[in-house]
Amino acid sequence: MPTFNDWDIIAMPATPAAPATIDFTATDTVAVSISPFTGQQQVQDWQASFMEASVSMPALTHAQAQEWIAFLMALRGQAKVFQLGDPLAAIPRGSALGTPLVDGASQRGYLLATKGWTPGAAGVLLPGDWIQIGYRAYRILAPASADGSGHAVLNIWPQLRESPADSAVIVTQNTKALWRLKSNARKWSITASRTYGIQFDIREAL
Repeated sequence: MPTFNDWDIIAMPATPAAPATIDFTATDTVAVSISPFTGQQQVQDWQASFMEASVSMPALTHAQAQEWIAFLMALRGQAKVFQLGDPLAAIPRGSALGTPLVDGASQRGYLLATKGWTPGAAGVLLPGDWIQIGYRAYRILAPASADGSGHAVLNIWPQLRESPADSAVIVTQNTKALWRLKSNARKWSITASRTYGIQFDIREAL
């Protein structure tokens, strides 16, 4: 069983291939104080962001449901983690030409220096595209093009979770983020049509 940060990573069932719906929520940690006298605002941006989602499965047969129920049980509530990606963004809108790598160690924040793109390639990544480094996924916020040496600086969200190593591989297809359940409780239903319903809420594993 693979692990990350001493967390066991539980594999999701293979069928169905994707949930019926995924409702994503993006949250930034920003404090705002409003003066009761002038109405002026003081804003403190803590430079911290995270993702949450609510996942609903389509109607499941008995056999399918047992696989999903076992998966939820194996997560041991919030103790273990799993990987899930955006099923409609498996392929980037950008060209993704080249073999992208992290350019330099000790990087932090919402910008990522990269290398290994096809020199001079325009639009290697576009807003909404995802990249994955290790078990972490990040969304691209602005168009990125490679310079004449194949370098590009990516504007990403959320901020880098860990400083990636120099030359770490950047995945641009079938990306997945690392998640855990928001609650230790798991539940499922059996419908009048003799199918199962499963819904669960998740938060990025931090």
